Amino acid sequence: MPSRHLEAARAACDEAGVVTLPAGGPGDLDDAHEGMTVLVIATDAGDAEVPAATWRAVFEGRVPHGSGDPWPLGLPDTWTEEHAWSGAVEVPPTPDPDHDEEEEEEEGMFGPQSFFRVRALAPSPRGEWVYANELVPKQQRGGRTFVPRTPRVIRFVD
Repeated sequence: MPSRHLEAARAACDEAGVVTLPAGGPGDLDDAHEGMTVLVIATDAGDAEVPAATWRAVFEGRVPHGSGDPWPLGLPDTWTEEHAWSGAVEVPPTPDPDHDEEEEEEEGMFGPQSFFRVRALAPSPRGEWVYANELVPKQQRGGRTFVPRTPRVIRFVD
């Protein structure tokens, strides 16, 4: 998620206690549970070759949303300004010619826009950043850099 939306979401969360975030496709949202830590990657977080989750929040739940429904309440203003609701049925994003179909299977299928609600959204201290490649073992990502495009449930094992 771009930093401008994260900053606006943080302000909304500070004011209301919760904020709704767009998730692209549903990914693993149905496997997430209330209270789970959410790691968020700012998509414009500098020139890092490998992206890192530099924001954290606490998962409150998936926000029901069907194709053609108006955007749910609680989204960052910057996001709704850039994604004006037209009432049209949503379509999946245009395929990227560099996108690997195997990677899409790993990421979960894109569908209509999905949303989830979080609390305590804030940037993580640099020492607590989690680099995307640390989230999935190299064998599971085929040696490629891991960049989630939909929500993923990751279980850390100590």
